[in-house]
Amino acid sequence: MAISKEQAVKELQNREMVYVAFSQATKLPFVKCDEETFNDQAWIFSTEEGIKEFGKKLLDDKIILMGMRFNKKDYPRLYGIFYAIGVNTVMWVDGEDQVEVDLPDIAKQADMSKIEPEKRPLLNPTLQLSGIYFMQEARRPVEQDQHGNLRELEEEFLVNLRKSEYLMTMDVDPEDPKKISIPYLKNKKEEILQPVFTDVMELDKFLKGKKLRVVKVPFSKLPDLMIENANAYVINPMGFNLVLNKDQLKKIIG
Repeated sequence: MAISKEQAVKELQNREMVYVAFSQATKLPFVKCDEETFNDQAWIFSTEEGIKEFGKKLLDDKIILMGMRFNKKDYPRLYGIFYAIGVNTVMWVDGEDQVEVDLPDIAKQADMSKIEPEKRPLLNPTLQLSGIYFMQEARRPVEQDQHGNLRELEEEFLVNLRKSEYLMTMDVDPEDPKKISIPYLKNKKEEILQPVFTDVMELDKFLKGKKLRVVKVPFSKLPDLMIENANAYVINPMGFNLVLNKDQLKKIIG
């Protein structure tokens, strides 16, 4: 007998361990848009074998996945990530059975309405989702003419980049508040990249518990705030890792 939605919800809330499909292209959960319902689906598996089988099928289309294991204690963080990236359903795959479950049936989203708008943690699910779809397709190792609706995905992503706010970090000297340094990263060419983040989840991955001052900035202000020796910004270095130099920023701003 096929598994019911109720059973799937129980498994997704109480099972000791699950395996989640992540995309190599974004270092984020793999997201698929259902062709009939247009639901944005994340994929969770009961076994390692199940996720490996799924990954093998997608390899034919040059979609490269990684299986990430989550224990029960990590489920709140996992479902928090799904909300942060705009996923609205989960495909639960248990052996031969697969069933689609609405994300709010598994875990409720934290209610931010009682927090003053200025103090609410920044989340950009629409931007994250459009970035995921664009990067999953753009970074697929196929010939240019084999890419699907890449132009459409890019246009939607650029619209969301333009209208979003971002988090930027700075290290302020407690002895001398005028002494401010901006954290940066280096790429393989030793070029300096200044990190910015679409949301608190991406910021936390970068900070790893370090205490830095955080400011919220609109996209239009990014060219003016780039540090002198930076070659470019990197948006979400631990996520979809988008590098944009000053000229590209200005072009997007228009």
